[in-house]
Amino acid sequence: MMRSPDRFLASLPEHGDLVQIMLGTRPTYAVCHPDLAEKVLLNADHAFDKGGPLFDSLGEFLGDGLVTCPNAKHTRQRRLVQPAFHRSRMAAYSELAAAQAATMADSWRGGQVIDTLHDMQQLSMQILVNTMFAGWAAEGPASEERVLAAVETLVQSAFLRTVAPALSRLPIPVNRRFDQAKRELHARIDSTVRAYRAGETDHGDLLSILVSRDDKGDGLSDEEIRDQAITFFIAGIGTTAATLCWTLYFLSRDAELDAEVAAEVRKIRPEGPIGYEDVPEFALLRRTITESLRIRPASWMYTRVAVADTELAGHHLPTGAAMLISPYLLQNRSDLVHDPDRFDVGRWADEDDSRFRGIAMFPFGAGARKCIGDEFAVNNLVLTLATMLRRWRLEPLTMAPVGARASGMLEPRNLRLRLRERGQA
Repeated sequence: MMRSPDRFLASLPEHGDLVQIMLGTRPTYAVCHPDLAEKVLLNADHAFDKGGPLFDSLGEFLGDGLVTCPNAKHTRQRRLVQPAFHRSRMAAYSELAAAQAATMADSWRGGQVIDTLHDMQQLSMQILVNTMFAGWAAEGPASEERVLAAVETLVQSAFLRTVAPALSRLPIPVNRRFDQAKRELHARIDSTVRAYRAGETDHGDLLSILVSRDDKGDGLSDEEIRDQAITFFIAGIGTTAATLCWTLYFLSRDAELDAEVAAEVRKIRPEGPIGYEDVPEFALLRRTITESLRIRPASWMYTRVAVADTELAGHHLPTGAAMLISPYLLQNRSDLVHDPDRFDVGRWADEDDSRFRGIAMFPFGAGARKCIGDEFAVNNLVLTLATMLRRWRLEPLTMAPVGARASGMLEPRNLRLRLRERGQA
């Protein structure tokens, strides 16, 4: 699991549709068939809740945000947070995301080799800062680097604590870095929340929505706001950066597809800012992102816990049983997906239905606990990639496959790409 998480997970279906593995010292049931995963995620019999090894470790710094809170708290939280992701706010968010992508694209130079993961993390953070914490945007690059370093420490530590929880109790450097990063990020968010409370001004960002109250006078406490804010920060940076990286990686290895995507963008928006209204028009780019999410989903695994004795795949699961669901595993089963290792946007040529051609897609989860920011994330991905690819071709330094790094997100290992400016249309 630590050395090669993708290969380990891909091997599990050979043993059955429900396979017991060990995460640390805890027996965990890996769900290896999409139908079983849907049963757990849709949770029609109320037998499963958030929890298990991954969410136990995430809860150490995410608290009780939307991602980690138990079902009993979820409905109220989602109702209070939902206005931040209302369609009416998407255009403004998209404008900020496209502007940040354009700034990065303008800073690039032909022949330059970029550390793709680091650059996409920086860009994703800048987008999140501008859409969530408008006041942070003026603090400059040094502040952004500190925040990014704290986020990266927490994401990496979450995975380590999931697979080796005993290490979290030892006085070792990785735990000291985790504690320091948690303190710094929590203090930063708490300070900003207090300032927003005092100012009573709508900054047009996500945090302004979180500190407001609904028409019944109900609102989130400061602690709840911190938990939501850090949840969106961690999830937004990590998933967006990883998906941008993997999509650029696959495009770098397919010059023909890359040229077709660039031509589509140039045809629809040959110049000027790319906006929210353009997103539905980029059909080929959207299919490219969908295939990237299939073959390398950033949120590559999550866990649940049985809150009642239940049966799954003919096996009795006792109360407290930990469940592991991996979109990577489910979306890459060779017996369910034809040639799963091949990056093929043609799988999505006719429709984006999640069951198209029998492929069950879970990159944003499913059911009542499906990611609240899925549309926000996809919009940002489309706008960012369209802005970059209209001007730049990213080429691989080598055609050797790039492996995945074991972390809280499924990230590429040592992905470096060379920039080539495209000719004029």
